[in-house]
Amino acid sequence: MRNLYLLFLLGLSCTCFGQETLYKNYKVTNFIDFLNDKTNQYDFDNLTDKQKAKVKFLMKEKCSSYDDLSAENKKKIDDKFKLVADGIVPSIELKDCAGNVYIIDKTNFNNLDTKKLIGMKEKLRAGTFGISIKNDIIYKAGLLFEDDKLYVNLWPFKEGTTDQAQEGIKKTIVRIDDDDKKETITSEDNDLNKSKETREILFYEIPDDHTAKFKFTEVTLTAITIPLKYRFRNDRDAIDTSDENNPMEISIKSEEFSTSVNLAFFGGWTWGKTQFTHRKKIGNRTFTSKNTIGAFIGSSAVELKSTNTDITLDQPQGDREGTFGTISFGVGYVKSWNKISVGLFGGIDKGVGRVAESWIYDGKPWLGIGVGYDLFKL
Repeated sequence: MRNLYLLFLLGLSCTCFGQETLYKNYKVTNFIDFLNDKTNQYDFDNLTDKQKAKVKFLMKEKCSSYDDLSAENKKKIDDKFKLVADGIVPSIELKDCAGNVYIIDKTNFNNLDTKKLIGMKEKLRAGTFGISIKNDIIYKAGLLFEDDKLYVNLWPFKEGTTDQAQEGIKKTIVRIDDDDKKETITSEDNDLNKSKETREILFYEIPDDHTAKFKFTEVTLTAITIPLKYRFRNDRDAIDTSDENNPMEISIKSEEFSTSVNLAFFGGWTWGKTQFTHRKKIGNRTFTSKNTIGAFIGSSAVELKSTNTDITLDQPQGDREGTFGTISFGVGYVKSWNKISVGLFGGIDKGVGRVAESWIYDGKPWLGIGVGYDLFKL
């Protein structure tokens, strides 16, 4: 019966997580490989059709005028001009990169200067990783998932060089001297602040019904409650009244499960992984699992009673009853799956005030458990 009661208390125990995260960063790389072929390098300019469908490099969208477009996109504009030239349509409307509208009809479909004004948005490989074909460079970034695009906001600060991390952006500078001689200089720049790339919209394209996985780290600050605590077995002085005519003072072992209300602030280091699944028809799905270790400090109220105080002939129970406050501190580990969290905590409660001197668990270690559901997490 006692075990059922403890299980009931565990089911009721709820750890409240109102999490605030600081410095959250995902680890982004050159490309996402959905082929699962254990290959960590691909040549972007020579991808096969199968690889193009499943290997998604970090990209950006840029509006380019006709002369700067790829051959494929130039053909798309040429085909529209041809519709007018062949008389299939009387006119068409096209735009330049500034949003100006041009009407193409029989009076100007042969005008090359007009054609050169026309612009088109095209997807280009982002320059963050240069022309690297490998996937061993890592940058920190924030992520936003919308439709089939996983948008990447690179952290604009100088990266370190540990864990094969930041080889930087390759820059090629061409200098021409007075004798028209060209000198090419290639340098590395680890400071993303010096690159316009940090202010451009970068993204990965996620194929339908595919999942991209990214690891992340963050600093976590949260308010928690630890309603269920187990206090380890401890010596307690009591009175043996089995013989009414000759009561005796004895020492017995005592342990306790407490369910007092308490509040604490918990801060720690978090690491985990987020899975971004694109589902075209029924909406995207995001699943995050993470681990947090850290320390907490808080307070609680404790009621003195016969089971947690010394009761002797010199100190009867009536002189020791009361309620006092404690300062709680310790360490904890929290495992989270989206909105569900399970926490294990270990700490010490130090009583405040004279009456706390009678409490046998004063300054003694305890273990606590909490199961939480974050109702306010979006």
